[in-house]
Amino acid sequence: MAGKVRDWAQRASIALVLSALVPLAHKWPLQWAGAAANDALNASHLNVVIPPTLFGMTINAIGQSQPWPELKFDGVRLWGAIYWAQINPAPGIYNWARFDAILAAAEREHVDIVLNLAYTPRWAASVKDAPPAFTPGASSPPADLASWDEWVRAAVARAAGRIKYWEIWNEPEDPKYYSGDIATMVQMQKRAYEIIKASDPSLTVLTPSSNGTPDGYRWQTAFMAQGGGQYADVFAFHGYTSEPEAVLGIIARFKQILAAHDLSARPIWDTEAGWSSDEDNPDGCLARAYILKWISGVDRFYWYEFAGGGSDFGKLWDRTRGLLPSGIAYRTVQSWLVGATVVAAGRTSPSSWRVELRMPDGRNGLILWTTKGRSVERVDPRFSRYQGLDGGEGAVANGEVEISPKPVLLLE
Repeated sequence: MAGKVRDWAQRASIALVLSALVPLAHKWPLQWAGAAANDALNASHLNVVIPPTLFGMTINAIGQSQPWPELKFDGVRLWGAIYWAQINPAPGIYNWARFDAILAAAEREHVDIVLNLAYTPRWAASVKDAPPAFTPGASSPPADLASWDEWVRAAVARAAGRIKYWEIWNEPEDPKYYSGDIATMVQMQKRAYEIIKASDPSLTVLTPSSNGTPDGYRWQTAFMAQGGGQYADVFAFHGYTSEPEAVLGIIARFKQILAAHDLSARPIWDTEAGWSSDEDNPDGCLARAYILKWISGVDRFYWYEFAGGGSDFGKLWDRTRGLLPSGIAYRTVQSWLVGATVVAAGRTSPSSWRVELRMPDGRNGLILWTTKGRSVERVDPRFSRYQGLDGGEGAVANGEVEISPKPVLLLE
């Protein structure tokens, strides 16, 4: 997606999750108010060390004039940077120059790659003038799936030992990105999965990544019902919301779809989400998004997009100002989470959140925020220091700290 942030999370789904997150008592250590709250916090992520792989990035201008980001992250998703129609402009003709340059840069930085295998070259498209994602015909499935097979084989062979993760398509419920039918996409998923696994069984294949919208839910339900999910190791989605807490409803709905098709064991990755250029709290929203996605069971989250993708969309850096406050927040929340474990999390009021951490050095940590306005929170006197998203620190005075929509970390 490259445009305004979308909040299509259905209210019923949001209510389903938030009703389970029973308000927590204002005491230390935090106590869950019952089994329902523990169920809401994905059990696989309780008391699990948060890995650096949670933090990923999309960089559309990678390999061009943009320098490699000064931020650290473990994975990069390649979507707008390179794509099938760009690399394979004619039958049997491949231009690998930019592809190779990007892979070389990622190798130098020791960063894993997710490659999205879309979009169809016009010469191969079943509808030559289908609404373009990038070029005419790009949203169309191939007229002959043999051309898809050839592209997948060529990409896998070229990337041997350099790309571990393969995403089949981007936002297929949106006609400007995919104008074919679901049955054809199931066949494309199956064929790509078999080709990739034949090359190296250790490689990981992702589903096409849908948005958390009514159209996205319908598309994934039909895709799973037609057997597409059995040809993927990871379920991928896009968690765009108008406020970070709404992603809980999106994740809950997708988990229901997976469970209905006996696929609950599939890892869940958010391969794309950011904010619009009119977002008034970008650093706070970014931090809350990473925290909430981890505690609700998302293993990896690829931010969209480092330099805004040609606009201010999700922008963390620009050439004039360098790293923006949102980019600093990315680095700060990464330092809070990586190596820590979540012990408990939930709402203490309709608008206030607390996340209890055990830090890598064994100290207790507590992340606090409110979804609107400001308030003063009394905290256990053992918490003597706090850190904001700008990396600045201060002393906790009189056992009280002001909280706002920008999360703050308290430390012993």
